[in-house]
Amino acid sequence: MSTRYKVGEDVRGHVGEHRLLGESSLSRVGFLAGVFDLFHVGHLDVLGRAGQACDRLVVGVLTDDWAFDAWGARPFVPLVERTQILEHLRCVDEVVVVDNVRSEWLTGVPGVQTVFAASGTDGVLGVDELDGIPAELVSVLPAGRGSRSPILRAAIDQRQSRSSVA
Repeated sequence: MSTRYKVGEDVRGHVGEHRLLGESSLSRVGFLAGVFDLFHVGHLDVLGRAGQACDRLVVGVLTDDWAFDAWGARPFVPLVERTQILEHLRCVDEVVVVDNVRSEWLTGVPGVQTVFAASGTDGVLGVDELDGIPAELVSVLPAGRGSRSPILRAAIDQRQSRSSVA
């Protein structure tokens, strides 16, 4: 198992081995990270824009431990389910479970040419959470739509009041 991401026992059967090292250098690889808790249309918008801006989109799903450290609470949706949702999206080519976004494995090792940041989309890392990533690799995507569901919006707003972090 690679040290660039952490996969728990409950997720191992659902997240395949990742082929980033063997990818062709001719394709433009993009990376987008987030918790993707309470998945909604805004996440879909940002993922779609990222997928259109590269040839291959790799999505990093941040662990429950990362979310707890950032928010002070665990996500509502379990990691394995968040990962499975993303794996089934046409705009996502690969999903990896990560415990942090580290510049040393984004630059060079997997061949990522663009690290996407989301402006104002909850659950997706913004520029301020990408410390250590070279500025020339970062591309900021505009915010996606918010959910129109009052129940989902209330849950998202409650979580965001705990922290300003994705």
